[in-house]
Amino acid sequence: MSITGTVPSPVTVPTVIESTRFVDLAGSSVAAGEWLTVLEESEAGQLEQFHVRSPNTDFRVSIAVDGVSVFNKTYDEIRQISQSSPEISAFAELDENGDPTGHYVASIRNIPYESSIWVRVQNTGASPVTFSQLFAKYTIKGE
Repeated sequence: MSITGTVPSPVTVPTVIESTRFVDLAGSSVAAGEWLTVLEESEAGQLEQFHVRSPNTDFRVSIAVDGVSVFNKTYDEIRQISQSSPEISAFAELDENGDPTGHYVASIRNIPYESSIWVRVQNTGASPVTFSQLFAKYTIKGE
């Protein structure tokens, strides 16, 4: 008895290599009405966290994923939706005694993208603002 047939060729599965990166623009000043680009990336990946700390609530965060605007909200709008989303938070910062520090924080997490991401912050106030914390942590997925 003989057995005939073909042996399947081996399948090569590409290895995905992830690289975590950071952008830290703490201390950046933005003029009234102006935008600051925090992150502009053109490889597949995931925004792990975007974080902004401001001395006032006069700012807007805009995020475009794969060429499409997916998030464009002011601090007040972010605060309103943060109560119902674990990926978004916005709050008035408190010190260790529970007293307001005079700073406002917004954080957005876990946004995957296939080809590109663009994260910007706008000063919506009437005078310049200096962001004491302004950073993005993201992961690039390469082969």
